[in-house]
Amino acid sequence: MKFWTDYPILALGDEPGKPAPIRECEVLSYDGDKYVDVLVGGIKADFKAGYLYPRAQRCGEGPAVSLRVLEQYEVQP
Repeated sequence: MKFWTDYPILALGDEPGKPAPIRECEVLSYDGDKYVDVLVGGIKADFKAGYLYPRAQRCGEGPAVSLRVLEQYEVQP
């Protein structure tokens, strides 16, 4: 499933406090609470699930990915 984020990824050259590009990413795992691990631009990153979107958009332009969708990526203890 395709997802997108505009979360700043320092390893990709993004600068804190400045808008990052909207990038396609792959969800690797979900902690069952707030955080996702993703592969974006060949880099593994983690951030709050609220910065993961079902379409190419910026934060506030539409909904984040539903937590029900992310449950299929949840890491089991």
